[in-house]
Amino acid sequence: MSRDYISTRELLNRMGKGAMDAAKRALAEGAEAVKTEAKSRCPVYRGRDKRVVPGALRDSIHCVKRGGGTSWRIVADAKAQDGTAYGKLVEFSPKINQPFLYPALDAERDAIKKNIVEAVKAALRREGR
Repeated sequence: MSRDYISTRELLNRMGKGAMDAAKRALAEGAEAVKTEAKSRCPVYRGRDKRVVPGALRDSIHCVKRGGGTSWRIVADAKAQDGTAYGKLVEFSPKINQPFLYPALDAERDAIKKNIVEAVKAALRREGR
């Protein structure tokens, strides 16, 4: 009966890559969850200004992968018909006072952390056999 020999270095490399890949997948899923939550919290413009398309801000919310998947940005980059970007105004303006991105992140933060930890643990168990 033969037994495959794997060096400690190779085992650690496999475990590291597997754990990193699992963390990236869990983080990507978390980014999608934040995006969905932000869309549900995003106010829809109901005013009279014809430059702003109702629902455009909500529809502009998307995820941007950075660092090969080790970080993500959730972006709301809608522009009025005259080219004025207004996502930041809605999020941060004390006059408008309807933040939606940061509250979405706050709502999902604990679940994202938990999912990343569980995914890494599972990957380490698989590779450690």
